[in-house]
Amino acid sequence: MSTPEPVEQPPIEENLPQYYHNLGCPDLLPKLKNLDDFINVRHLENAVTNPYSRNFMVDFGDDDAFTAFDLSTDLYSHLFRTPRPSSLYTRWINIWYPYDHQSTLELIAERYDLSPRLLGLMCSSPHRAGGHGTANDSRGSSSFFAAHRPMRYLKHLQERAIELEEGWKGWKDIPIADEPLPDLNHYLIADEVWHYNSVDWGRKYVCIGYNSVHNIRASQAEGAEEAFRQDEDLPQGKRIWNWLLLCDDKTVISISEDPFPHSGGHFSAEERKLILFLRRNLLNCFVQLSHAADGTEKKSPLTTLPIRKSLGNSPEEKSHRPSDSPGLLFYFLFDDWYSHYSLVIRREHRYQAELNRMRQDMLRKAELKHIDRLHHIGRQLAVLKRLYQSYESIIGHVLEKQTATPASLANSNIITSESQEPLASSQQVVESESMLGVSLSSAARVRFLRLKDRIRLFALSEIQDCMDQKESLVFMNFNLIAIKESYAVERLTRITLLLGKVTILFMPVSLMTGYFGAELTDATFDVKKYWISFTVILTMSAILLLGFGAVSGTMEGRMITRSASRTLFDMWRGARRKQVQ
Repeated sequence: MSTPEPVEQPPIEENLPQYYHNLGCPDLLPKLKNLDDFINVRHLENAVTNPYSRNFMVDFGDDDAFTAFDLSTDLYSHLFRTPRPSSLYTRWINIWYPYDHQSTLELIAERYDLSPRLLGLMCSSPHRAGGHGTANDSRGSSSFFAAHRPMRYLKHLQERAIELEEGWKGWKDIPIADEPLPDLNHYLIADEVWHYNSVDWGRKYVCIGYNSVHNIRASQAEGAEEAFRQDEDLPQGKRIWNWLLLCDDKTVISISEDPFPHSGGHFSAEERKLILFLRRNLLNCFVQLSHAADGTEKKSPLTTLPIRKSLGNSPEEKSHRPSDSPGLLFYFLFDDWYSHYSLVIRREHRYQAELNRMRQDMLRKAELKHIDRLHHIGRQLAVLKRLYQSYESIIGHVLEKQTATPASLANSNIITSESQEPLASSQQVVESESMLGVSLSSAARVRFLRLKDRIRLFALSEIQDCMDQKESLVFMNFNLIAIKESYAVERLTRITLLLGKVTILFMPVSLMTGYFGAELTDATFDVKKYWISFTVILTMSAILLLGFGAVSGTMEGRMITRSASRTLFDMWRGARRKQVQ
């Protein structure tokens, strides 16, 4: 009987800190890679952009940085069980496809005492109501509020309403609705309300949830998912929900929504490209944590992040780096400059280019269909405006200082500075430890304040300018249509005047012809007299018509700027002025 061949274990990274060996978890050691090793950087970059990667963890300090991908819940429990050494002062945990990591999220919730509601939102199913919705499905009349009819239930309550003093007696008679009340799935709300956001505080964490929009145009010819058949009232791009947690033990946790929840784990070539595009900012944050990445290629200064990198090594800066790094990582994960720049900030962005193109089309031929398109552009800009205003709101809440109120201190076991005697209870907590939220370092706070100003200056002001330009184009289109209609009326007026003048010109000649054709006594006419009379009457009629046209301002059948009388008066007044001078 042959013995099974031993499974070859991947090599264990050299120079691993003793901290990882003391965890008592041999399955973790082969997964750990030195992030400062030049050979590992390229492979780790590919792992970040690989759509089949599920999660990763990074522990880093001034001198060392180690990472591991696709860790199980049991491995994370070993990492949480033992405190990190001071040399690895910051930990970053990133999770993709959170619905598949419910046990890991429950472990994180237990470790940092997350609220049950927050844990439930993080573990929400990415599948929309009905089983076939997507992250960016076409909306319109098939939206969430149109798919369900709660108004029938509300109407029944109104019909059943009675005076308050009589009380309510009809609970048993409420009929069961034919259709179920809407299931408020978290991702459904995030998909319906793009500016929806969440800010939660705990005594061990601060958590923000928000939508990010990536400027992506999917190629329908290459079989892109239905998610990119955009509704005209929503911005062009891919919407992704994100969670960011900053914890009291200097741990940063980032969680991203599944961009293709109905792919079944099988990604097409187009979806792979889109996932690479969606993870640009996260990839940059990951690479910037490596010292070995400095020599791989020349990076743009805008993508250089001062989390582990500094030009100097002064004692003041080095002493603050352990407290600054978690907040800086939290900030740079939130500030996705790639998406903001391509969406509305750069010159001649999509909305500005489309408004300029529509202006040229209007000048060529103004049509009512332009009004409909401008309406949809205005709706998209309004969605983006509310989205960036939600970012402002998040920053304001993150920077808000939490203080203890008398109501929270009353009848509690919190020891304040004014307490005279210690409480008999053993569960005593210092006042500073009872505050909600995790304080940010000054390095992160000043960057959040700067980001708030940049949102107002670059994003909101640009969106407002586009909205003002859209309104001016609406008025311009109506004015151009009115001018076109006035030209048509003027053309009809010229034709009418021409026909009227021809009629008036030949009317006296017609009367003369009738006179010559009448049989009158003692009156004889010959051809010569007829043509002489014809010429005289026609000439006099033409002179009278020209004179009337000059006086009335309808010369040659068209409206002129000034009548002849007005022209003569202006000429006379100009001559008088010359004489006076």
